[in-house]
Amino acid sequence: MFAARAPAKLAASPARASRASRAVVTCGASRKARRAQTGGGGADAATKPKPALSAANKAARDKARKAAATKARGLVSEQGKAYEKIVNEMGREASREYVLSVRHAPKSGNAEDVVGVMSDWLPVCEVVVADRKAYEAQMFFKKQGMSVPETETQTLENAQIEGVPAVRMMLPKYEQHVAAMAFVMSGVKDLNMDEVEYGLEDWGSFEVAVDALAAQTNQRGKFEAAAKLLGVSVDDEPSDIKRVYRKLIAEAHPDRNPDTTQEKFNAIKDAYELLCGRGDTAGTTFEGLGDHRRDFVPLDKGHFGVTSADKGQTDPASVAFAMRTLTIYDRVGTVFSTRNLKIAQKQKA
Repeated sequence: MFAARAPAKLAASPARASRASRAVVTCGASRKARRAQTGGGGADAATKPKPALSAANKAARDKARKAAATKARGLVSEQGKAYEKIVNEMGREASREYVLSVRHAPKSGNAEDVVGVMSDWLPVCEVVVADRKAYEAQMFFKKQGMSVPETETQTLENAQIEGVPAVRMMLPKYEQHVAAMAFVMSGVKDLNMDEVEYGLEDWGSFEVAVDALAAQTNQRGKFEAAAKLLGVSVDDEPSDIKRVYRKLIAEAHPDRNPDTTQEKFNAIKDAYELLCGRGDTAGTTFEGLGDHRRDFVPLDKGHFGVTSADKGQTDPASVAFAMRTLTIYDRVGTVFSTRNLKIAQKQKA
């Protein structure tokens, strides 16, 4: 289990409904819905001047926006208190803590509908899960001013939660809370939760990813210089960079080209190793950032709920579950949001 962490600056029904009947959780109206309300999104609609909002309509819109933001922050605060309660009263040794990331995957494939700061995985909150029966038993004895009896202690230790299945089972009930976490982390308002993917990993693994991304960001100047030397872009695929490199290194080989120099040959080689060596410690997506031994797990919504493959807890009533936003960790918001916006700009280019 993880050691206690100070909030230092780091850089926080089980039955599955069919997709057709699942409710869509949004923070404000979606772009598609707004286009439908204004008569479609065709070429004619694009050139049609937008009607000016009346003072009353503007006031109503602002009021609705403020109400949505207040509700989102309330959900975040409620979950934060529940998170602290479980961790403080249950103890980290008897619970499991993870980092939950989300990514927007629009079904339409329309770039206009991509939420920029969620073009790639965006870490939004910490998740804690614990065995509710063990938690309630521990709280009972604590309120009575008693230590947990020896026989009960053994029972509590054996009742360990199966973290990933438990989180996957609980998430469908907490979509509004996840939407709220994404809102306070990145300001995303138009979020169709039916188009959101989930990813999970433990805290130690997440720290590896954050450190790797921070290292990439700090060395951006070196990467750009290396890319310029090779005539490629920093964000090009490794396979494309390798193809260019092979051609350049062959042309710059002193044994094949008497007009070149050993220094130029070495410079090309070093530039390539700097750019593509990132694959040893970081990938092009958050899922690939850091050491390959990371335990980042994308959660398939098709497997939400209880499945025969799950072991351990299978009843939502047996799981204590809560989330805490990652806003207290500055590097998460600044590094990841900035990075994802750059990815979104590249996608639209």
